[in-house]
Amino acid sequence: MVLLLATVLALPSSWTLVLGGDVMLNGIRPGGRPLEAVRSHLSRADAAIVNLEIPLTTAQTKSKLKTPEELRARTQFILKADPAHAAHLAEVGIDAVSLACNHQMDFGPQGLSECLAALGRAGIRFAGAGSVAEEAFRPVRVPLAGGGAIAMASVLSFVGDRANRKAAPATERSPGVAAWSFGGAISERARASIRRIITAGKELAPFLVLAIHTGLEKRDTPTAYQVALARACVDEGADLVVMHHPHVLQGAELYRGRPILYSVGNLVSALPGSTALFHLRFSDEGRLERFAITPCSISRGRVAPMAAKDAKAAAARFDDLCRKLARRFPHPESAPLASRFESNSVGSAILGHAL
Repeated sequence: MVLLLATVLALPSSWTLVLGGDVMLNGIRPGGRPLEAVRSHLSRADAAIVNLEIPLTTAQTKSKLKTPEELRARTQFILKADPAHAAHLAEVGIDAVSLACNHQMDFGPQGLSECLAALGRAGIRFAGAGSVAEEAFRPVRVPLAGGGAIAMASVLSFVGDRANRKAAPATERSPGVAAWSFGGAISERARASIRRIITAGKELAPFLVLAIHTGLEKRDTPTAYQVALARACVDEGADLVVMHHPHVLQGAELYRGRPILYSVGNLVSALPGSTALFHLRFSDEGRLERFAITPCSISRGRVAPMAAKDAKAAAARFDDLCRKLARRFPHPESAPLASRFESNSVGSAILGHAL
């Protein structure tokens, strides 16, 4: 039995992961195929994971946690998209989505239930929301195309309790998102909560991706809380931390040998912008062997790789963000992720860095 379990949990000698940012499908028609231009980048990885920012639902009853005054002032938004989008996400190669975010409960329990059902029909795995807290916090096993599997967990954690409550955290008796309310400090209680989710993930697979929704919108540098939280997660055993919510790219670091991506921006949106896909190759021991980015543009509700010239400039800007992060939050066991690697390829709008 022990030998069988070890075989099931074993990773391939080398495997690849692609990460994308917030999938904002509101205002985008289902037949528009917004991710078609990046299909090859997503589908050729052993696993592809993105953040599904809004519920896929036809529900009409809106959350009452966001007040009419807040909606009029545009300090809060209520968003949704057609459940038919789920089939497209699966077709282009997305294997799993994180759900713990501040919009997933915008249409209440009905919206969440319909979203989970749509993802289930499409064969897309998910974590971060559920009918009760135990389900919302439960990590998910994500099979790799080349054999073996990894685990993914998804949690929301803003500094203020009020912001966390607006997102509708799941409780022992009610549906919602997985949320950590740490008050902006990483106490021993906080570390115990972090350890619980990591332990649960490591029971499913030897490698855990921890997706965290936090930070400040439109800021290209992480907050002190983002950095403290991400590093604490690595300290407690997370193999990769990826963060969402700012909607723009932030820098990345290799902390104690583990990658932390502080914001991977939007992947697709009805609004124009620039973004990137992140490609990571790992060994069977979970060691990062290669890091690459595909700079992309978002236009008219579609995302596509940038032309090579523009991609090179965008990659240079991302490297600057990594160096800016290192200067602001220095640590003896941290290095800017991009600058730690030497460039080994520029082609097909993929700029890569290998050890």
